Amino acid sequence: MPKILGSGAEATVYLNNGDVIKQRSRKSYRHELIDLHLRNTRTRKEAKILKALEKHGFAPRLIGQKDNDLMMEYIDGIQLKVLLDKNPKLASLVGKNLTIMHDDGMIHGDLTTSNMILADVKSTDRKSDDKKPKGNELKDNKAKDKRLYFIDFGLSFNSHKIEDKAVDIHLFKQALESKHYKIADSAYREFIKAYNPKDKKEILGRLAIVEQRGRYKEKI
Repeated sequence: MPKILGSGAEATVYLNNGDVIKQRSRKSYRHELIDLHLRNTRTRKEAKILKALEKHGFAPRLIGQKDNDLMMEYIDGIQLKVLLDKNPKLASLVGKNLTIMHDDGMIHGDLTTSNMILADVKSTDRKSDDKKPKGNELKDNKAKDKRLYFIDFGLSFNSHKIEDKAVDIHLFKQALESKHYKIADSAYREFIKAYNPKDKKEILGRLAIVEQRGRYKEKI
């Protein structure tokens, strides 16, 4: 019997026979045909992002897509939100993953520590490691390979715009300040040290403008 892993405004996520099923929920306030079109379009977009990330090895593998349902690989690990307060250095892995995404022109759109899982690297991944970028792994005390996986690409999209990359970082910084306020500064420093896309200077410059804009809105 399917087990519910999570449920939100947009979708319900199930574990079924070892695979993850993401089912986008119907919205009764929208016209039926419009609602179906929107769900199918967003599902196809998410599937495209997952397929593009497959070569990097830090997102769930896409198994299949039908209408508004996605079937994905189940990542068996621990959410970063549970681990980060005791080990802020793990934020460096976020920086390394996001570097790869941004250089490839992909925006996550929902960078919270709930959407990141630290898990053992599967043996199948180890065999193909030579084909994947290095650096987004670590060794735990038992010397097992660990990798930080990003999940939930429902708000992700393709973009090379500096503004979009800066907003991605801004959302992650806000998540740190909200959920991990005791170690937010140290975790963010680890993130920034590891975040090294080709246009880092321009992105961080835009980030300062985005943050200033946010502070201005708060005063209104």
